[in-house]
Amino acid sequence: LTCILLQPTIQLPISIATMPSSEPYTWGQFTLVLATAAVLGRYQFSEVVDKSSGQMPLGTWTVVSDIRPENGLYPLHLQIDNGEIKLGNQISFGSLGDSAYEYCLKLWLQSGKKEHRYRQMYDKAVQGLHDKLLERTLNEELLYVAEMSGGRLIPRMDHLACFLPGLLALGAYTNPNGGIESDLAQRDMKSARALAYTCYQMYARTSTGLAPEYIEYVSDGDLGGIAIGDSHYNLRPEFVETMYVLHQLTEDPAYREWGWEVFQAIQTNCKTEAAYGSLEDVNNAGNQLPQDEMESFFLAETLKYLFLMFDPDTNLDLQEKV
Repeated sequence: LTCILLQPTIQLPISIATMPSSEPYTWGQFTLVLATAAVLGRYQFSEVVDKSSGQMPLGTWTVVSDIRPENGLYPLHLQIDNGEIKLGNQISFGSLGDSAYEYCLKLWLQSGKKEHRYRQMYDKAVQGLHDKLLERTLNEELLYVAEMSGGRLIPRMDHLACFLPGLLALGAYTNPNGGIESDLAQRDMKSARALAYTCYQMYARTSTGLAPEYIEYVSDGDLGGIAIGDSHYNLRPEFVETMYVLHQLTEDPAYREWGWEVFQAIQTNCKTEAAYGSLEDVNNAGNQLPQDEMESFFLAETLKYLFLMFDPDTNLDLQEKV
């Protein structure tokens, strides 16, 4: 639940708010989740005017962008304490953080590549990604995106972070300083391909051919160097989105083949007479029924990207269409 709260000095949507139930409301401590700020964008309050000052409040992402973290990586939680922003210490390209980095690049593209602050935010975050969070497994050297808490790396990667290879590829192809042939673009494409392969392995190594919610990287795990952290499969779209973007940009048929494998696994394990259901355990093929739930993003995103990937009549220019 997001509450829009106008304060005298700063206007932000609050993702988590604790307010006394028996006392008149006063400004206190609130928490803004990073991904919420990004999704709501930069103009979401354009119709709201603070009557006490007569001023139009800034869009959320404009306010957040002014934080300017040294390594370009934003904390998952921003605590608003009586008008002042205090930064949390958790960083992730997975849950609660993924949309923020995606929208840095897409806000720039959506503006016709004119709002340069968002491209700069994206480039700095990608540099921080390479400097701080990209790690490799010990035995196979699979590239993955670690998380950070209190400055300490955590060797786990959410399925949600599998959007990142597609984003890195899109950023590389739209690089304003030399395009895809630039050194930074080539670096990002190398990372994109390696991360996409890791995400593919999250699917290919389970008995159902479907990926868990997150995996942990260990010296010895149930998937060979990677261990299932949460075995639930929730019909998520991030990997097939990346496959669609990579195939559109590179025309490499391998990404379409991987997308087809995922579609077949969904058909085999998740289809019911009425719809599709999530799975409780991705490593228990043939011994479970789909759960009685289907997230709306399965229709809105997962099937959309699969359809676009195999539709011969749809060829969107991803460098122009957001």
